[in-house]
Amino acid sequence: MSQSLETTAVAPGTAYHPHVRTGRSRSAAVGVLWSSLHTAIPIFGSTLIFYVSARYLSPADLGLFGLASSLVMTAIAVSPIAFGEALVQRKTISKSNADSVFWMTIAVGLVLMLSVFLAAPSIAQWAGDSAIAALLLLLGLRIPLDLSVAVPNAMIVRSMKFKLVALRTSVATSVSLVITLSLLWAGYGYWALAISQLSSSIVICAMVFWTSGWRPGLSFNLHAIKELTGYGLYASGTRMLTTMRLDHIVLGALGGTAMLGFYFFAQKLYLMLTQFVGGALSSVTHALFSSLQDDREKTARAFYIASFSAAVVSLPLFSLLLVLAPDIVALLFDPRWQGAGFTVQMFSVIGCIAGVSVVQGAFIRSQGKANWWFFYQLIQQATSLLVIGVTFSAGLETLMIALVLKSLLVWPISVIMMARLLGIGLLKYLGTFVTPAIATLAMISAVLATQHLAPELSPAISVAARIGIAIVTYLAVLGLIARDRIVEILNLVWPGRRKTA
Repeated sequence: MSQSLETTAVAPGTAYHPHVRTGRSRSAAVGVLWSSLHTAIPIFGSTLIFYVSARYLSPADLGLFGLASSLVMTAIAVSPIAFGEALVQRKTISKSNADSVFWMTIAVGLVLMLSVFLAAPSIAQWAGDSAIAALLLLLGLRIPLDLSVAVPNAMIVRSMKFKLVALRTSVATSVSLVITLSLLWAGYGYWALAISQLSSSIVICAMVFWTSGWRPGLSFNLHAIKELTGYGLYASGTRMLTTMRLDHIVLGALGGTAMLGFYFFAQKLYLMLTQFVGGALSSVTHALFSSLQDDREKTARAFYIASFSAAVVSLPLFSLLLVLAPDIVALLFDPRWQGAGFTVQMFSVIGCIAGVSVVQGAFIRSQGKANWWFFYQLIQQATSLLVIGVTFSAGLETLMIALVLKSLLVWPISVIMMARLLGIGLLKYLGTFVTPAIATLAMISAVLATQHLAPELSPAISVAARIGIAIVTYLAVLGLIARDRIVEILNLVWPGRRKTA
C-alpha cells in the first residue's frame, strides 16, 4: 500500500531539494503512469478479494467485519499520520523535521493500539457480539505499522519516485491476496479479511523502508514538529474526516450489521472505483501543485489538465455503473446480495463528483489551505452522519437517496474554494467537464438504446455487449470533440511520441 533517495543524505538543519522542482509537468505525467500502476494493482487485488468474500460471507458477517475494521480505521484516522503530507507540501525540510515526525507517529501509534486493546471488551458488549473483541485485538496490531510508514512514504513522494511505490504495492498486494484467498477457501470467513489487512500492513511497512532508502535518526526536536504544525494539524484533521468510518459505526449501531453489510458492500465497490480514478492523480498532483506554488500560470495549466483527466475517467465509469449496477450485481454476486443494486447506483452518482473532487482537494491543500479542505470534509462528514441518523429507520433506499442529495448540495463549496484560490470564474472551471459530459451522455444513450436488443442473449453476453458499446461510443465521441486536449495529455505522458510517430 531498491534505490536510495537523493533527499536522504542530508545533515541536520539543511534542506531537502528533491528533483520534483525540475521537469515538473513531465515528471508528474510519468509519475501518474507509475502511480496508476500502484493504484491498479491493489484495486485488482481488492476486487478479487471483494468478489470472493461476497460469495463466502453473509451481509451480517460482512457488516460485523466492517464494524471492527471501521473502529480500527477511526483510531488510525485520529493520529498525526498526515504530518507526512506536510513534509511533501513544505518547500524545504530538514532531517530533524523527518526524524521528529517519525518518532511522534510511532509513539501515537503504540498508544492508539493499546487503547483499542483495552476498549475491545466494552465494544463487544456494546455491539452484542463477542467476536468483535477478538477481531479488534488482531486488527489493532496494524495501527503502529500503518503510522510508521508516513515519513518514508513522504520521502518517496517528494522525489516523485512512484516506480518504487508501484514495486512495494505489487509485493504487498500479492502476499495479501494469496493469504486472503487461501483462508477464505479454507472456510475462515471474516477472519480471512482481518488477517489480510494485517499481513498487508506488515509487508507494506517492510517494503516502504526498503524502497525509500530512508532511515530515521534518534533525535526528536519539538521545534521541528512545530514548523509543520500549521499545515500538519489541518492535514491530519482532513485525513481523519476522510478515512474514519463513523458512518459505518453509526449505521451498524442504529440499523444493525445486516443493513451495514449491504451499505459496506456498495460503498466498497464505490471506493475501489474512486481509488482507481483518483488514486494515481492524488499523490502526484499534490506534489506537483506544491512545487508550482510560485508559478500561477503553470499551476492553472496543470490544474486544468488534471481536472480534465479525472473527468474523462470518472464520468463515464460511474455513469455506466449507474445504468448497469442491478444487472452486474445479479450476474456476478450471490443472490443474497441482490438488494445492494440500488445502493450501488446511488454511490455511482456520488462517484461522478468524487473523481474530480480528488484534484480539487490536492490543489487546495497544496496551496497551504489544508484548513479550508478540513472544514469542507467536516461539513461532508457531519451532514452524512445527520442524514444516516434521521433516515435509517425509513430503510436503506431512502437513506441513500438522502445521501446523494446531500452530496450534490455540499459539493459546490469545494468548487468555490478552488475558484477563489486559482482566481478563475466558476463557469470557466465547469467548462472543463463539458466535453467528457457530452461523450458520457452519448455513451449512456447508446447503452439505453440497445439494452433490449437480442433478448435471447444470456445475461453475461448482454452485459458484456453493452459495456463494449459504451466503450466504443465514448471513445469515438470524446476523440471527435476533444482531440486537441487528448493530444496535449499524450505528449506529456509519452514524451517521445512525436519523434516516433
